[in-house]
Amino acid sequence: MTNRPDDRSGAFAAALRAAISERGVTLARLQSQLKDDGNPVSMATLSYWRSGDRQPEGAQSLSVVEGIEDRLGLHRGHLASLLLPSARLGPIAPPRLPFDEEREQRETEETLQALRAAPQDALRDLSTHVTVFVGADGAAEKTVMRSLVQSTRGTIAEVPLIDVAPMETDVMSVISDVVGGHVDREYLHPGRLLSGVVIALDEPIAPGGTTLFEFAETFPPGYPPRQSAWHATSRQARESLVWVRFHPDALPTWCEEYVETDDEYVSTMRSVRSGSVHLARHGFGPGIMGIRWGYDE
Repeated sequence: MTNRPDDRSGAFAAALRAAISERGVTLARLQSQLKDDGNPVSMATLSYWRSGDRQPEGAQSLSVVEGIEDRLGLHRGHLASLLLPSARLGPIAPPRLPFDEEREQRETEETLQALRAAPQDALRDLSTHVTVFVGADGAAEKTVMRSLVQSTRGTIAEVPLIDVAPMETDVMSVISDVVGGHVDREYLHPGRLLSGVVIALDEPIAPGGTTLFEFAETFPPGYPPRQSAWHATSRQARESLVWVRFHPDALPTWCEEYVETDDEYVSTMRSVRSGSVHLARHGFGPGIMGIRWGYDE
């Protein structure tokens, strides 16, 4: 039986076969590598996917697909974008603001309302990577965020983002170099602590579909110096990573990672090796995970 031209399930299998062949990797070797990465999958399942008899469905299978993309040196979404919408996407918990402070919660809700942000209760966070570049003055000078998200129902055309400044300021951080979308709306809350933007996606995603977008955030003159990097999520995310890269002339004398949820607050001192430090979590959220650093006089 041949695949129809619009059979995306067949397109996924063909792309998977081609990638495996080009890399010269056996299916057994790929399975072993995925297991080492924390993405266990059976040989039978991989064989079904490669042949096109079945396609990945459900959150765990999509995590394995991401692992395959990484192991085969493919761009994130290269294979996942070829999948048919799944009827077994599974439920997701409603989004919940991760901030403990009453003011931050209230002003976040007010900022989202002012932005006319669409509800995000059908959005699933698959992967978020935050890379922070620290300048010679010891403060964050640029952040690059890359995020892979999925729609579980309805069509998602935009994603809102919230920034909490280190202290009250009349200056907003600047979002630029957006790939996969563009900044459609922005708003500085009158309290001068929070601001927000809405990124309109280049290609709205239907149920089961995914999209990958990336942007840079810079801090113009007048923005309070930031010696921290954090990622807050209002729902569980499959993969979250914060990576801080220090200028060689600004290696901190102390560095701390922290993870905050409703149930606990955990803080651990970290050593900075090779000029960088990272914090990674799987299945994290709602909550905040971050890295702080400082300099002794």
